[in-house]
Amino acid sequence: MSLQTPRVLPAHLHAFHPSNTTGPRSTNTVRLLGTVTSLRGDTATLSCGTNGDVNLVLKADSHLQMGKLVEIVGKVTDCEGGIGVRVLGSFDWGSPEKCV
Repeated sequence: MSLQTPRVLPAHLHAFHPSNTTGPRSTNTVRLLGTVTSLRGDTATLSCGTNGDVNLVLKADSHLQMGKLVEIVGKVTDCEGGIGVRVLGSFDWGSPEKCV
């Protein structure tokens, strides 16, 4: 059985929070696509365009770069200031300008 990882927007993260008991949610692992807009130690911010930003909790071996378009696979969790995503893996899509 493969792990389900739906691609979501920041506004829908609450539906995948572990404390959410409503709905047919079977996982709190999600995918997000966005641009890295800040890096601060073990945290980062992912901008999902006009859909908002997401706080990320990075792994020790995470190698995100500012301004890059990335796809994040992670678990929805509580973060400073609300709900965020604990990164399990990432894929670098390069510069947003080149991904038109």
